[in-house]
Amino acid sequence: MRVQLFATCLGDLTFPEAVADAELLIREAGFEVDFPARQVCCGQPAFNSGHRGAARRVARGFAKAFSRDAPIVVPSGSCATMASHYLPELLGVEPFDVWELSAFLAHHGAAPSRRNEGVEVSYHDSCHMLRELHISDAPRQLLEASGATILPLPRPDLCCGFGGTFSVRQPEISLAMADDKLGGSAPVLVTADPGCLMHLRGRTEKTGGPRVVHLATALARGVDAA
Repeated sequence: MRVQLFATCLGDLTFPEAVADAELLIREAGFEVDFPARQVCCGQPAFNSGHRGAARRVARGFAKAFSRDAPIVVPSGSCATMASHYLPELLGVEPFDVWELSAFLAHHGAAPSRRNEGVEVSYHDSCHMLRELHISDAPRQLLEASGATILPLPRPDLCCGFGGTFSVRQPEISLAMADDKLGGSAPVLVTADPGCLMHLRGRTEKTGGPRVVHLATALARGVDAA
């Protein structure tokens, strides 16, 4: 079976290693992976800011780049939400077959290697994955299958403070929310969303908190590889 990998903007520009790790995991699960060279942004930043016209122009590029002949797998909860829930209505087209990475792997019974034996981690649910895709069990099950022990966060349902432009418009509140999230974590905090990863990693590098790792990297190479 062939799948298409959507890198996303942050994956392409900021966390290319997480995209490569996502590809490795998909291949280890027995799938062929295509990486459409014409892929660009899905339009989420403009869409979430209310700029529907700009979002539509960008989303058309996504629709042209990806085929309907194979599932689209995304190592990002927020971009998977945009591509599956909002892009079709925005463009007036039929929905694409879009999967967030952990949901795809769990659905197909992928068994990650035990690269995290004896490691304690916490898992952060991104808002889009938890509230719109309703994905919370899959990433935890995969982490446990990799050997990790998951220590729950005090309030796993709370936002990390990124929220796209919220972190720009309300920086003091955004940083306070990040500090709350980091303060309740195990020595390693895993998340499946590059936006949360960028926000939390940037904050912990200044405050000396836990290491923040993308789920794809944690599963493909182990949390110590980040």
